[in-house]
Amino acid sequence: MTITDYIGQQIACPCGRTHTTSLKKVLVAPGASGALAQTLRELGHDRVFWIADENTWPILGEKLAAQLTEGGILSSGVVLPGRVQADEDGIGRVLMHLDRDADALVAIGSGTINDISKFVSHRLHIPYAIAATAPSMDGFASNVAAMTTDRMKTTYPAHIPEAILADLDVLAAAPMEMIAAGVGDILGKYTALSDWQLGKIITGEYHCGAIAAMMREAVARVEQSLPGLQERRPEAFAGLTEALILSGVAMGFAGNSRPASGSEHHLSHFWEMRFLAEGRTPALHGAKVGVGTVLSIRMAKKLLETQPDFEKAAAHAANFDTARWESQVRAGYGPAAEGVLALEKETGKNSPAAHAARLAVIREKWDELSAVFAQLPQADRVAAELQALGGPARPSDLGIEPDLTEEAILLAKELRDRYTILQLLWDLGLLEEYAAEFAGKEGSHAAV
Repeated sequence: MTITDYIGQQIACPCGRTHTTSLKKVLVAPGASGALAQTLRELGHDRVFWIADENTWPILGEKLAAQLTEGGILSSGVVLPGRVQADEDGIGRVLMHLDRDADALVAIGSGTINDISKFVSHRLHIPYAIAATAPSMDGFASNVAAMTTDRMKTTYPAHIPEAILADLDVLAAAPMEMIAAGVGDILGKYTALSDWQLGKIITGEYHCGAIAAMMREAVARVEQSLPGLQERRPEAFAGLTEALILSGVAMGFAGNSRPASGSEHHLSHFWEMRFLAEGRTPALHGAKVGVGTVLSIRMAKKLLETQPDFEKAAAHAANFDTARWESQVRAGYGPAAEGVLALEKETGKNSPAAHAARLAVIREKWDELSAVFAQLPQADRVAAELQALGGPARPSDLGIEPDLTEEAILLAKELRDRYTILQLLWDLGLLEEYAAEFAGKEGSHAAV
């Protein structure tokens, strides 16, 4: 099925749910941005507020603003200055300039601009559309916004855009760094889908095989498009962009980001939070996700070759040192630690009782869990696919020191109440061992 096959449909799924998307129009084609004014009119909008930044304004924003005027649509907007973050400052700048009589927002950009736009759109109950400038991330059609609030990376509920216009002429001219980031975000579905299966097996979490199959097909299409992306062929960018959009549709179907986000995203978010706290410029989201994906696969493959010591794991469950854990959280998360501690207080996922209950299931279903890891591709293959586009494949490629890699493996699971390979390693009493091995000792086992 293509994206248009999902629009306006009520899909009765074997999982027991009916899947639908509020997305009304998707146009992925050369020159697609030229249809913005017409699309907005078709959707019933005649007064819009656009949001761009200093990069996307000269690439596409100025042209679109003129098009809207020529198309008889009243428009105003804001060009956000500097390195824009999806945080309180970014939201505040938009609200200070917002035309409160606008009947729609238009995000001119990708990534951060999209998150800011959908957050404001959702909170103010104003629909929005996206004119993409780079195939760098998979949040175009998602129903969540990834924001940094109180210095903590948090996923907020949002709503799906009414329309997505992806001009392949614009996307194919994007910096290769951003293209590689988009590929990294898609390859991250390998571990996200694996983690989702772990959640189903161990905690009984909702899981949809049809959604998972949709994402696997999207990943396969992107892998087939890699040579074309290197050569900047439009059809390859169509494949990547449609996969990125489908990822958002899948999240909407599931009702959360589970089909597209797992341990690889938690590692990425942890690194981003630390870089921001330390005043360092973080790498693109998809670049960090790609690195996190390779790292998570390596850990899963090692676990596949391990026969867990369940007696040792049980002792670990019974002797959880809350004070030590809290000290690690405060050291690792700094100003954001209070949010992490509050999440644990609410969920109790690390409590001895919850730990012991999960461990009983893990022992019973170890063969089934092993089969999940066996389905993952080899980490070297994924790393090579990232490197073929000039993308990073190891933490050190992003300037992430061994100590920070070790901290991420130990603490990234605390960002969400979501079962992943990181939580499984903790349940088995192996997380500290794996963190030490797969961080500072990267070169001995993670050569790519």
